[in-house]
Amino acid sequence: MKKHILIAAACLALTACNQAATPHPIVTAHVDAFNAKDVAAMAEFEHPDIEWFAVNGGDMTLEISGRDALSEMMKDYLKSNPNVTGTLRDWSINGNFVSVTETASWTTETGDEKSQSALAVYELEDDLIRRVWYYPAVVE
Repeated sequence: MKKHILIAAACLALTACNQAATPHPIVTAHVDAFNAKDVAAMAEFEHPDIEWFAVNGGDMTLEISGRDALSEMMKDYLKSNPNVTGTLRDWSINGNFVSVTETASWTTETGDEKSQSALAVYELEDDLIRRVWYYPAVVE
């Protein structure tokens, strides 16, 4: 009897670990669109009232509000950083909240490979990204 309980507990623990490590399709698709430099496709995964926050220490700043404003910002960003790509790792999903480590990588004009990572927390609403909180980036 104890053996069955231990096996069941182990299976539940592995299931919980696998669920936490499983990428979220909406966040993944959003970053895939970013990597394709397709701002219109990115917008398909964003709530019309999306809010993008920067968190730094005890301060939180609303960087951008609204899908249209975010799209304009992304167009400018991708125009000035045409070879940047993003990758996601360290997934954690808790209800409507998804946290990941996002790594941005790019090549400088002199050919140097650069990257930086930041913790990001996404809040989903109606199967769209409603809010994003970005924490300070760490240069890798």
